[in-house]
Amino acid sequence: MRYALASLALLLPAGLNAADDAAAVLKDLVKNVRAGRQEALAPLQELHAQRLAGEAVLSLVNDRRTGLGIKLRLAEIVAAWPAGEGRRTLADWLARHPGCDGDALLFFASAHLPETRSFFWGLLSQPKGPLATAKEPVRLALAARALGAFPDHPDPVVARVAALLDAACPHVMRACAAEALGGMRSPVALQALLPWLNDDAIGQSVHASLFQLTGQDFADDAEKWKAWLAEQGRSLPWKMLPRSDYAEYLKLQKLLKPLEDDPAAMAAMASFYGVEFRGKGALFILDVSGSMNADGRIGKLRGQMSNLLTALQNKPSRLRYGILTFGEDVTPCFSGRGMALNDEKNHRQAVSFVDRLEARGGTPMCEAFTHALTRILPEGGIDSIYFLSDGQPSDGTPAMVLDLAQRIHAEYRVRIHCISIGEETPPGSAEPSLLRQIAEACEGTFTVPP
Repeated sequence: MRYALASLALLLPAGLNAADDAAAVLKDLVKNVRAGRQEALAPLQELHAQRLAGEAVLSLVNDRRTGLGIKLRLAEIVAAWPAGEGRRTLADWLARHPGCDGDALLFFASAHLPETRSFFWGLLSQPKGPLATAKEPVRLALAARALGAFPDHPDPVVARVAALLDAACPHVMRACAAEALGGMRSPVALQALLPWLNDDAIGQSVHASLFQLTGQDFADDAEKWKAWLAEQGRSLPWKMLPRSDYAEYLKLQKLLKPLEDDPAAMAAMASFYGVEFRGKGALFILDVSGSMNADGRIGKLRGQMSNLLTALQNKPSRLRYGILTFGEDVTPCFSGRGMALNDEKNHRQAVSFVDRLEARGGTPMCEAFTHALTRILPEGGIDSIYFLSDGQPSDGTPAMVLDLAQRIHAEYRVRIHCISIGEETPPGSAEPSLLRQIAEACEGTFTVPP
């Protein structure tokens, strides 16, 4: 990293002092990042002592042209900054702009600055009525998420975050609270998580948080959890593991005992191309472009959706789902917000919609994700998206599609599962496929059906 800074300094006019040198480096950095070169962020890791570094970060965070992926990378870099002028500049700006837009708030919630801790507690404690009817659920969710980075909260703070788990609260609040509690070393957090082990929307996040806190995995068996906690008494062996450890643990468990080894579980599972269906609000975004005519793909898609719709009849009627297709145009199955209750009337409408699917047109992925982001997600109560495609976007770059998917996940805590029909990686590319990148960035499952 020092070599990178030195190399940049060699290109600058002679006679500049250290401050001028840093200012020139940062000006060049901002210019390159705005041009889409994420690797240009590297010098920021060493310039944390500079007030100008904080100002450079803010200029990028508040620039609508900066992609969300870059803003989240900025948050990762800033989270590693030691105390100094850079961090102080950022915290002072937030204190002066409490009504900042969603991208800025998401950045600060992800940057984990101790100096912003009181700000986020103030945001979360502000509503006086029922949290389920709070006017700005996304901001409250981000406040909970930000507080989850600090393990040493007093019980009233942990209890306030836990209150967001209430089933009446919007999904984004519940999901962020379940995630945040995994970072709080408190018996209150453990006890608050246990009732939601079997929750179809946040159960997986609850399991991950319990694993973070304890290193234990009793899946959704509440009695085993209670017995283990009783055995530990007051001497709970807090592990405080990174969340990524749970993902690695699940991969290992899948290798040791694939689901296919349990025929009874497979038979009972509602699935879409082998991906387990689990959720309270699910949106299916389906590619029906012309290339889906190849190899009988559109026929198989109709069959997979028809089978799933039949399986959903055994799910609770309060479950909600939607279907959005993209090809010649972007078409929702249901009117209005695009989501419907799992009842007989909507089942018949969905079956008819699926039976009429035809493959034609291009692959407007950007339009499909934008439609979901702006017209369905704000009030859709969605916790899972199942995204199926067999090609590359025809209305933008893969980077644009990935940015939209990351925004959906970051703003609404929606898992995006991806089903890739055809080749996993484009010919001649060393990069993972677009759909694999989306699934990995959005806590989803990636699959290539046989």
